[in-house]
Amino acid sequence: MENHSVALPFLVARKMQDPFNKGVTLHEFLVDTRDLPNMPVDANARPSDAAKDRRVYKSVRHAALDGATELDEAVTPGLFGYKHLGVNVIATSIEEVDNKTARLHFKDGEGVMNGGHGMAILLDLQKKVGPANMPPNFIKVSVIVGLDDDVIPEVAGANNTSVQVKLASLLELQGAFEPIKDALKGTRMENTVQWREGDKAPNKVEDLIAVMTCFRSDVYPTDDHRRTPHNAYAYKTGVVGDFRSDPEGYHALAPRLTEILEFQDYVRTQPKKEYNEKGGRFGALKFVDSIYVDAKGDARDRPLPPFVMPFTGETVTHRINIAAVYPILAAFRGLIERKNYTMDGDKMVGGTFEWAMPFAEVKKLWDEISLEVMDTTKEKCFSLDRKLSSLGKDRPHWREMQRIVENAMLRRALKVSRAETAAASL
Repeated sequence: MENHSVALPFLVARKMQDPFNKGVTLHEFLVDTRDLPNMPVDANARPSDAAKDRRVYKSVRHAALDGATELDEAVTPGLFGYKHLGVNVIATSIEEVDNKTARLHFKDGEGVMNGGHGMAILLDLQKKVGPANMPPNFIKVSVIVGLDDDVIPEVAGANNTSVQVKLASLLELQGAFEPIKDALKGTRMENTVQWREGDKAPNKVEDLIAVMTCFRSDVYPTDDHRRTPHNAYAYKTGVVGDFRSDPEGYHALAPRLTEILEFQDYVRTQPKKEYNEKGGRFGALKFVDSIYVDAKGDARDRPLPPFVMPFTGETVTHRINIAAVYPILAAFRGLIERKNYTMDGDKMVGGTFEWAMPFAEVKKLWDEISLEVMDTTKEKCFSLDRKLSSLGKDRPHWREMQRIVENAMLRRALKVSRAETAAASL
């Protein structure tokens, strides 16, 4: 592991031995805010840059300057250290340089686990305002030495409760998304996903998990018509909790992720040409997003830039809204099956998901039913007063989409059966 070393100037220091965990020590330092150094943030579930746009952290900046940024708001000088909870750090070891300086040693995965936003603000002030123009204030730096590597994510998560850390951020810290990242390597989405809070990327990890949930045929078997993965749309943030409860299931599905994402883009864009050729107006459908018309159906003052489909990169002027897409995708979950798993009680362990037919045939099946799906979705949307949120949450609609796919498969099977019968009679 790569090692890091940071000098920490301090005003006051003390060391305490953990009374129950041998080899773990806690070091506390009061540090001049003008001297706080930059420390690694590998143990922090949120990147420090996420602080810059948050209103709560503007008050931290204000307090660090003793109210100099907003003169009409009274701030008593010298109280910053009591207003900020401080910086909590995990380190490998601490070396005493002299009675006013300690050297902190880190390895990969260690560093600031909480308070990184405050540290980033103070470092920014040191750079832009200058230490000479900053008032004298202190900040508490607490350093834990001797923790086992495997408990660092657990401790970091518990320390991030003053400002709630999103569950996805903690899962990212634990490396739970690595199989999904591996599946995206070499695709245009490889570097376009927000894996944790504060990441600047156009696609959210919640969306990846939600679309994968639509294909979890092991959790939502198609022969149980009372169970549909409608929470993928109705409660999208909740699917991250589903991932935490069963990461192995999603890891088993990860090898099929690129096909799932390609299929999602295909479903959203493919029907336009045929629907229009059959006399319909694809762009006029309430559940179709348009660069020319807003959600109310009114013409935009100026068209939006073309939509760029996340996986394929195709640019389009119209696409099916996600509220209509998820029920369609979930209807195809009967065509993918989890295999080669073992059972641990009533829980599946390991295995991989495989299509029941070549992936190209899955797309052809969609071609066969897309017009029927469009017309059915149009009728349902109309019956729900054209409210897309109601469409995405309507369980009967999810079941109706599944029925259309199942009927198409029966027609295919019947056609094959008739062909075999005819061949046998020759």
